[in-house]
Amino acid sequence: MAIGTFGNVRPADISPEDLEMFYTYTPNRETLPNGFTALTVTEILSEYKIPSSDPNFVTGEENLMGGLYNMKLPATVFNQLGIYTIFIRPKVVKLKISDCGVLSSLPTVKGIVINTNDLDANLRSNNALQGYRIEYIESDGTKMRNVVRYVTTSNRVVPVTDNIANTSQTAVRYRFDDSGNLLFLQVTPSSASAVKPNVNPFIGAPGQSILIANTNVNPETIEIEMVENTIDTLVDYVAGEQIRDVKKGILTYYDKNREITRQFDVYNIEDNINKEELYEVKQKRETIDQSEEFDTIINDVNGA
Repeated sequence: MAIGTFGNVRPADISPEDLEMFYTYTPNRETLPNGFTALTVTEILSEYKIPSSDPNFVTGEENLMGGLYNMKLPATVFNQLGIYTIFIRPKVVKLKISDCGVLSSLPTVKGIVINTNDLDANLRSNNALQGYRIEYIESDGTKMRNVVRYVTTSNRVVPVTDNIANTSQTAVRYRFDDSGNLLFLQVTPSSASAVKPNVNPFIGAPGQSILIANTNVNPETIEIEMVENTIDTLVDYVAGEQIRDVKKGILTYYDKNREITRQFDVYNIEDNINKEELYEVKQKRETIDQSEEFDTIINDVNGA
């Protein structure tokens, strides 16, 4: 009896606007690429829709074919022979931590406070950042490697001043308020372990830069190699129609529609003294002789 693992992977239905795309180019595999260039995602990716013949289709509803996206390669960008590497990832937003504080009503709950003005409008509502990933930037501008936190809740708050017990000092804490322009992010892990109950995990520092990104889709890397010939064109050269103009010494290849695809000059090199043929040469022509059209030549020969 076989024992297997059964489950379900939810297809991504993320909007192209929530993604970022970059590409790099190299003419061959021996040359290192020269850095990445950003692409406009909405010009490259588009969503597939469930066909109207599907029984679940309802007019007026958005019926996404979850997980399927169409990618087109504009000729203005992908126009050279060589290797293109495309990198697709969730959109990353860089912002600063306004404060690391606690809730007034729950002083044991510590979190990150950020300004809503640093976010897109669709991320400013309560729990819009739930599930987002947070990464941290060091003071020297480098990213902290392998330090990641995840947002469990994000709610609008306003700062309030509370008296600290047994002293005359006050401390700024935060209270939930939907009219506030700050977001209180509770992250995980954020609580101390049982081994060291007095040591809280690092969640950031006020003024520190952070990177936030959604976790709705995994980053993808796609390699595309632009080549001069495809299987179809190679078949045309090997088994397709061709004509050799004996007078002009031009060998012409045609595709399945009898359109000229390539021409060569064909000639022999002889020994100047003994007039022996030393070499047979087939040299690619840079300029196509359009008078070598297949139908024109065949019709002339057949008297049509």
